Amino acid sequence: MTVKLSDSDEEGGSAGEINVVPLIDVLFSILTFFVLASIFLTTQQGLPLDLPKVAPSDQQQVLSQQLTLTITDKGKYLLDKEPIELAKVGPTVKAELDKDPNRMVVVAGSKEAEYQYVVFVLDELRKVNATRIAMATDTE
Repeated sequence: MTVKLSDSDEEGGSAGEINVVPLIDVLFSILTFFVLASIFLTTQQGLPLDLPKVAPSDQQQVLSQQLTLTITDKGKYLLDKEPIELAKVGPTVKAELDKDPNRMVVVAGSKEAEYQYVVFVLDELRKVNATRIAMATDTE
């Protein structure tokens, strides 16, 4: 597509023409950039809800109801800060879950812990049908 600047060639020169195809390509590139930027820069907003308030004593009770299974970087296991062998993790967790089936098991692995240690623990928890499992993370 070209645009003529003048209709006459009376002076002997060629009519000036501007090729607008490259300009359209640049325009579409800029438009694409802004569309993608607007998609990725928008934050996901949830529905505005009035969430229930929890008293501090209730929150402490919820934290005490969970079992914390810690995996060190050396592959050692601790259940609520007490050392435990991998073979005893399943039966011990099952005994605790038999007392209160709503207890949550929180697996807290060291950043340096090998992945296989986490898999071993999750396998033991699967064997005793522990369904409420959470993975502990740290926020920066």
